[in-house]
Amino acid sequence: MSASETTHRLFRSTGAATFSQIWRVGVTLGVQLLLRRFIVKEDWGVYEWALSIFLILGAVRDLGILFHVVRIPRPRPYGNLLLVQIVWGSLLAVTAFFGADLLALALASPHPEVVSIVRALALFLFLEGLASVPRVFFDAELLVGRTVLPEILRNLVFAVTSIVLALRGNGAWSLVIALILSTAVYAAFLWIRAAGSIPLHFERGKTMTLILHSLPLAVIWFLAIFVQRVDPLILGTRFDADTLGVYTYAYLVAFLVATLFVPALTRTLYPALVEYRDDEARFFGAYRLGTLIVVGLEAPAAAFLFVNAELSLWIIGGPQWTAASPLLRVLCFAPLIDPFSRLGGEVLKTHHKDGTWILSAAMTLASFIGFGWFLTGRLGAIGMAWANYLQLGSVVMLVAIYRLGPAAFRKLLADLFWMYAAPVLPFGAVLLLTSAESWTRFAVSIAAAALVFALYAWKYGDDFRRFFSRREPASPEPTGV
Repeated sequence: MSASETTHRLFRSTGAATFSQIWRVGVTLGVQLLLRRFIVKEDWGVYEWALSIFLILGAVRDLGILFHVVRIPRPRPYGNLLLVQIVWGSLLAVTAFFGADLLALALASPHPEVVSIVRALALFLFLEGLASVPRVFFDAELLVGRTVLPEILRNLVFAVTSIVLALRGNGAWSLVIALILSTAVYAAFLWIRAAGSIPLHFERGKTMTLILHSLPLAVIWFLAIFVQRVDPLILGTRFDADTLGVYTYAYLVAFLVATLFVPALTRTLYPALVEYRDDEARFFGAYRLGTLIVVGLEAPAAAFLFVNAELSLWIIGGPQWTAASPLLRVLCFAPLIDPFSRLGGEVLKTHHKDGTWILSAAMTLASFIGFGWFLTGRLGAIGMAWANYLQLGSVVMLVAIYRLGPAAFRKLLADLFWMYAAPVLPFGAVLLLTSAESWTRFAVSIAAAALVFALYAWKYGDDFRRFFSRREPASPEPTGV
């Protein structure tokens, strides 16, 4: 594709991916408005713990091939990818099923259903692998719009199933069954949409070579997922399921913006960066603008949650979850600690700097495990929240991005300073002039967030228009690649 066509598809695919994410998270939050009133904290804690394990196993299942095939010149070996998901995915799912008793030992406060839940989620592991083949095809071709309807249907099935089962008193199983059924529907619908268009190109005798070339990305993906899900795994070894449920709820709310928008951006930014590899200005322009989108949403969201922690938790989950407010006030600023890594991995991945990304993710994971274990022993569950500020791998990412494009990095650094500063005065005034946890504070905070967004639009609107109009780069010409 030409740079012009890539920019056009990037715009459309990013819009589709963002809509899909907003729909998914919006439906999820709407469902939680009900489910968190019918499912007890203990069941939520066990479900989040088990889901963390299977998301990490999902990274083991994918072996990095999902990302590697995107950077392979066409024709891409989707047939080999399908073979890996069927054979290796089945083997891993069977292993998880029969190893459920062993996995359950990692939970300090055993739940009567934990072994059965782990065994059931083995089916989710396999089905998600099958769905990944057509999904990565649509993503790689920047045709994300083709995945929107399957994703909408997936979330509708999850919503209806989980609510019906929860109202019938099925507890954690409401979530588990809904997850499996919705994933099965999603996989089937994706394959129906891809039929006749996905080229199942198979390179005979090249599957193991493909896996070997993908291993650095496999390690990266494994570490990245582990970093995201390590908190409940550490807490699960020390605290009861109720504490685990409260913490994971605070974490969900604190990282809601990241959950909503970062996957939407990365799934479209990476294929676009692959196309922009030979166009430095557009390459770093896309990375810069993507990072500004994320930070422009995360910074005011963090300030909003800090000044409205208890009321926000009550609105979303009900009165039984307001005990998470001290955790939320600590966690809400954690997403802002490392803005360069939000999309920086996609930059490194495009330039095959997998070793650098591995080092960065490994250092962050080690710091979370080490500091998390130490601080939870001294401070309790809130120690894990403070550990999220100690991301040692962010230094590695920062240096790597700088070396790839010093001029673009300096421009982005100045942008980030401005974006972090913009919410300080509006939300500082809210904090000083309104009563704590009042509806007045909540309403004025919405106005403060609107003001911050208006400031961002005023300062950066022209940059976005220039980039997507395909007339000129959105950043200075970078050097250093």
